Amino acid sequence: MSPDAPAQRPVTTTGLPKPATADEASGIHGWTTLTTVELQGGRMSLHVDEVVRPNGSTGSYKYIALPDGVRVAALDEEGRLALLEEDVYVCGQRLLLLPGGGVEKGETPEQAAVRELAEEGGITAGDLRLLTRMRRMPANARTTEHLYLARDLQLGAPDREASEEGMTLRWTPLDEAVEMCGDGRITEAGTLAAILLTAQFLSREAELKPTDTRTERHRG
Repeated sequence: MSPDAPAQRPVTTTGLPKPATADEASGIHGWTTLTTVELQGGRMSLHVDEVVRPNGSTGSYKYIALPDGVRVAALDEEGRLALLEEDVYVCGQRLLLLPGGGVEKGETPEQAAVRELAEEGGITAGDLRLLTRMRRMPANARTTEHLYLARDLQLGAPDREASEEGMTLRWTPLDEAVEMCGDGRITEAGTLAAILLTAQFLSREAELKPTDTRTERHRG
């Protein structure tokens, strides 16, 4: 992802109840936004909202709004996941992550998942399915992370950005990746959730597979 553009001047809006998105409409009700101060900074913006709560009390909420993100658990025929090891400047650590990134303007989350998988891992998938949508830091950030499972993989050459220099691909058995989620080797929230949900999905899928009656008769 490209570095953010220089911050712009704050924008203040006032009014009656703030229109809710379809996603927000299914949640809380009775809140009124009195004013919003918005500081734009490239792909993200900082908001300070003055609100009236349903019980009549007032308060101030500070949060960032940024594009949705994706993480993709790419699983090969040997039951291995594609993990990327890269330097993450903001936290000052080298982390293990599933391929992923931000949803670009005009993209659907599924299209972003396909793009990020190809760019970072050089991987294309014949089967891509949504595992879940999750909130990351819901009290501090307005964004949704879309988690996918990719199978029927074909491997090619990655097309990484300059900021991804030093990124390395590690094919890791799913069972080991699950262990890494519990012992501190994997710490990024979207990666953790996608790995554990992949293990759960495969377990349920195995339970639903019909029994091979020919094998059962032979064993009998």
